[in-house]
Amino acid sequence: MGKCSGNAPRRRRQTPNIFQHFFLTCLTIFSVSPFCTAASFSGERYPNGFPSDPSFFPIGVWLQSPERAPAYRAIGINTFVGLWQGPTESQLAVLTKYDMFVVAGQNEVGLHSANRGIIKGWLHDDEPDNAQSIGLGLYGSCIPAIEVVRRTHEMKAHDSSRPIIINFGQGIANEFWRGRGPCSGDENYYSVAAQDVDILSFDIYPVGSNTPQIKGKLEYVARGVTRLTHLAADDQKVWAVIETTALDPSHDVSPAQLRAEVWMAIIYGAQGIVYFVHEFKPTFREDAIFRHPEVVNQVAQENQLIKSLASVLNSPNLDGMITVRSSVPIATMAKRYQNAIYVFAVAMTSSASQPRFTLQESNGGTALVVGEDRDVTVTHGIFEDSFAGYGAHVYKIPLTGAGN
Repeated sequence: MGKCSGNAPRRRRQTPNIFQHFFLTCLTIFSVSPFCTAASFSGERYPNGFPSDPSFFPIGVWLQSPERAPAYRAIGINTFVGLWQGPTESQLAVLTKYDMFVVAGQNEVGLHSANRGIIKGWLHDDEPDNAQSIGLGLYGSCIPAIEVVRRTHEMKAHDSSRPIIINFGQGIANEFWRGRGPCSGDENYYSVAAQDVDILSFDIYPVGSNTPQIKGKLEYVARGVTRLTHLAADDQKVWAVIETTALDPSHDVSPAQLRAEVWMAIIYGAQGIVYFVHEFKPTFREDAIFRHPEVVNQVAQENQLIKSLASVLNSPNLDGMITVRSSVPIATMAKRYQNAIYVFAVAMTSSASQPRFTLQESNGGTALVVGEDRDVTVTHGIFEDSFAGYGAHVYKIPLTGAGN
């Protein structure tokens, strides 16, 4: 995030191939290969983990003071991720008061607090794959992958009733990144460090990036999620951390870019979203998202949409349900839920397009464009729509002869 702050074979899930998208040109026909959702992290396996209710989708914010919980709950956040120098008893008490879940570093307070019920997961040190600060502006080695595994096992030995979360840095997606110190180029690092962790996460901020090859290329969010979903075993989930603030003071994150990154992450397999909201220039502000009201409004809208569609998002993907004909790459995800087909789509480049979608289980009617107060006509299972560069849309298509 920001600087303020087992050995068994692993079965890989089939996921969208983001690398194909980087080389598609002209008029193409393609579709994304979906995968089934992973097992829940509550109930018998993690009795003190996140809710098993399929209407719950984790939406987090990174490293915020608990007193800010009401402001974040008002825009749809349900989980704090990380607690500065915590968890402390007072932090947990405040989060309990505001009924805000938390993923926290594991310590004696967290393990034994009367308010520990609010803790839904244990968090590794952030970005262990990156060079670690040793003070005075200097950086040393990464945390060795085998040491990460040792810490995972240690946390599980202390408490196996909650999932363990690890957040990797941008090296998951950015081959040009040189901030990993001696870990740079060690592609085996992630497969080792991910062992026995329950939730794999990562962060990359294309709008705020200072890497020229990445700057403005939002598709690197999808690239990182793809890498993690290929890495993940069947019982591991994937989360993604999304930029919201002006990490580059000359380039604010726009509402449209925020929306694109969120839905890219979800379409490519993220089962939890965390927002990074710090800003460092011109001055540091912990909750700097509130410097940008238009982004706050967009976050609130996307969170409301995610919440309203959580049961859909937590249902299995439909393999082979949809194909797309488009002048630019369009990534898609399809679900069937309560007599309707849901199609989630995002443009993977900055060019505008008019893609044509073909469904395998729909004849005619209309597709409601969810959250946009409009619809498009479906004829013989085919519909078209306009996409801005990096545009994202969600469609609900009632099955033939079925009600809404």
